[in-house]
Amino acid sequence: MKSKAIAHQFEFWKYLGKAGNYFWSDGGYYTISAKNFTWPSRIFNLINPDVGLLKEKIKLKLIPHSIAVEDGNCIGDELKNEGFSTKSIVDGMTLLLKPSSSFLASTHIVRISNQEELKVFASIASEAFGYTIYPSSLSGLLVGNRAKLFIGSYKDKFVSCGILFLDSNNDCGLHMIGTRKGFRGLGIGKMMTEHLLNQAIKNKSKEIHLVASKLGLPIYNSLGFQKRGYLKSYII
Repeated sequence: MKSKAIAHQFEFWKYLGKAGNYFWSDGGYYTISAKNFTWPSRIFNLINPDVGLLKEKIKLKLIPHSIAVEDGNCIGDELKNEGFSTKSIVDGMTLLLKPSSSFLASTHIVRISNQEELKVFASIASEAFGYTIYPSSLSGLLVGNRAKLFIGSYKDKFVSCGILFLDSNNDCGLHMIGTRKGFRGLGIGKMMTEHLLNQAIKNKSKEIHLVASKLGLPIYNSLGFQKRGYLKSYII
């Protein structure tokens, strides 16, 4: 059974792809393909796909080469048998909110609402994560209220970013929390995380989900997040 944290991540990718008009479902899997196959391009939600055909489409550069699979899914073994290798493993994590849960909002963090601010967000995220993120890949999230994008400042310079996404279960997820490299170790990432959690409480969510990089893991552990499965990425 898929963990709620991983299911939430898949729902976010699907929503993001649909909002940006780069999502489709075909042959037992979902695909999102952003500009130039950059973030968040990937294949996910695999259900009995033809792995051999999938491999051929990747080699022909018809679909992205990165495949996300929840750990424990037997499809991972099929991918390995076809020559795929594990690129990364991240923790799915969930925080169960209590009636007494409280997190501080920051006056240094603002919700973005236009294309110019979106460019700032993409610049921060690209530097923080080390790969190109185009504003066009995120622009669909500016419509509606299910996704909220934020940027945070330090000494009058925008240096952090984060996304809050409300899923179909009324659970919230934290996504793309990052800080420019020269401003790490100052508590800025934790400030963004707490700000997003404050917003999640306003949404009356009872569970908060995320997938955690090694860099963010200490922050999420300190806030009470618990591991709920693993997400593996395969490439060929």
